[in-house]
Amino acid sequence: MRVVATEGAGIGAALTAALAASRAPLVAIMEADDRCAPDRLSRLAAALVAHPEWDGAVSRAALLGRRTDGMRRYLAWQNRLVAPDELARERFVEIPALLQTGLYRRALVERAGGFSEPERWPLDIGFWMRAFAVGARVGRVPRVLYRWRQHPAQDTRVSDRHRLESLARCKAHYFVRGPARERAIELVSVGETLARFRELLRDEGALEVRAHEWKPGRGPAPARPAGAVRLFAFGMASVRERIRAAIDGWDDRLDWFAA
Repeated sequence: MRVVATEGAGIGAALTAALAASRAPLVAIMEADDRCAPDRLSRLAAALVAHPEWDGAVSRAALLGRRTDGMRRYLAWQNRLVAPDELARERFVEIPALLQTGLYRRALVERAGGFSEPERWPLDIGFWMRAFAVGARVGRVPRVLYRWRQHPAQDTRVSDRHRLESLARCKAHYFVRGPARERAIELVSVGETLARFRELLRDEGALEVRAHEWKPGRGPAPARPAGAVRLFAFGMASVRERIRAAIDGWDDRLDWFAA
């Protein structure tokens, strides 16, 4: 074990320094106030052996400390995503896995640009977006191996980078440069969510954004013209499930959810 001091430079700088000082082909993160199962890393490593096509393996997570209904719902949604395609497809809804639950092939981390991130949004959402942009395939071990501590002063609740506006801007940034690259966007939502995503997508340089006020039960969904992608921006998982079930001809390459 080696200790590398970064003099309080922040988590991004600390992880970057640790990566530079390391030599192993597999990389994992552990946060100081969290807990994990003693066999966490061996189980994740075994998953990578069993799935050589995976670039990383994550586990399910549970909560420690302050448990709120919102966080319970969030982890329940996240823990249901198991297959690599499921994690990749849901990345514009929320981060599909806690970064610290995973064991990653070093080649993926380097291909995704390491752990540095601009100040506009959190490191974890940026890492996932960059990783999926370079084709990452990450699967989940369907077992709780990590416990994420919750408290009122954690960054998730108090940092400006974790504000909904910052997270939405990150999603818009990578959606425009990923699924919507050189494509028009048919944006479907309601009210303030529709207005916010329309503005963010345009700010991030979308080729064209056509906004549609719609939700399930208001007739047929807006069509997806040839050459366009369709983005449904809805925060409630139950609404997204209704939309997915109601639309014939859903295409995972061209139809997406955001929240």
